[in-house]
Amino acid sequence: MNKPQIIVIALSIDPTAGSEAGKGWWWATALSQFFHLHVITQKHHVEQCHQFLQDDSSGWEFHTTETMLETWAFPYGYIRYAKLVKEACAIAAGIVRNQPIVGLCHLILGSFRVLPRYDKLGIPYTVGPLGGGECAPFRYLMGRSLPLKERLVELGRPLMNAMFTLVPPLRKCLKGSAVAFATSEETAIVLRRMGAQHTVVVFPDAYDTPIDTAAVMENQTKQRVMVGSKIRLLWQGRVLWWKCPDLALDILASAMREGIRVELTMVGDWDGMLGKQMKARAVKLGVGSSVVFIPGMSRVDYLELQATHHAFLATSLHDSGGIPLIEAQARGLPCLTLGLGGNRESACSEAGVPVGGTCPAEFVERSVACLRRWQTDPAQWLGDASAALDYSTTFTNARLQGYVREHVVKAFEG
Repeated sequence: MNKPQIIVIALSIDPTAGSEAGKGWWWATALSQFFHLHVITQKHHVEQCHQFLQDDSSGWEFHTTETMLETWAFPYGYIRYAKLVKEACAIAAGIVRNQPIVGLCHLILGSFRVLPRYDKLGIPYTVGPLGGGECAPFRYLMGRSLPLKERLVELGRPLMNAMFTLVPPLRKCLKGSAVAFATSEETAIVLRRMGAQHTVVVFPDAYDTPIDTAAVMENQTKQRVMVGSKIRLLWQGRVLWWKCPDLALDILASAMREGIRVELTMVGDWDGMLGKQMKARAVKLGVGSSVVFIPGMSRVDYLELQATHHAFLATSLHDSGGIPLIEAQARGLPCLTLGLGGNRESACSEAGVPVGGTCPAEFVERSVACLRRWQTDPAQWLGDASAALDYSTTFTNARLQGYVREHVVKAFEG
């Protein structure tokens, strides 16, 4: 039996990537279990998808935009993004005119602040998973060496969200949606204020690489000896102030002052102003010889790098998802995290530091205490590694398929 046809607007979709592009791929594959897909995306993503699908692409048709999103730098990135979304909507209108389309899924896994008028297409549609409603707690903005501009941006984030709830095109799009998926209750509240009739909070991430739990634990059992002599910490992410790389350096410095033998690897783009400031901060704190700054790398190389480390530092103030934590835990790395945004759900509550406390200083204190416990008794680290690994196995594509079956299929049945 032929599957019903839907349009999937996934402007960021890459089976080889994590982060936003990886999420777009995982959600699209979950949708493909129930529908024939017309995927609208950027040109450079199509070849990657075809390579991954190989001979199993019969249920996928790709339509590409001319516009390319090259930067997220404000304001040019958002202007480009708006143009890209508008072009994708025009392509969707053409498909609707020529194919028996039963619905549209907007899989632009990012902010709710740029949405086209899908209500003009005359078919049911879903939007999301959308983020952007999360805000950094005030207590984490005070008492830190944030530049004034960055502090004002974070403090003004709630006001900016409130202003966007008044934008008529956004309100009309959300009011007409069959389902509005949100990555957090904070974002769901914003979407409801904008008129969304049916909001569903979902965790947007999945881990699609098969996890050989026996092999991972065999490796971590060998690593247990290393933990007693030197703990290797890993930090990875976009080098932005709200990702708080400075907290990772503070943890390293505080641990070394207390005699804990530890080193830190930080993966990101360190060529910008903040990257240079972090390198200078490491020297100022006296930990320059114990931290290595590595530029971004392929996902395959990064997963191999994880296998040589013992714990993952997740210091973001308001990520919507938590795929870096899931990937790390799938390699047996317990997480030290603030427990904010998507990290709250993606971190195992029985391993490492799942919640940062009331302020940055308390997070550093809790993390150092955890490192001391691991180094004093490496068996406790191994227990945390096992718990983290077990928890990671709950984030599979079957989880996303459940969301699709329960909400998208039902929305398009009529």
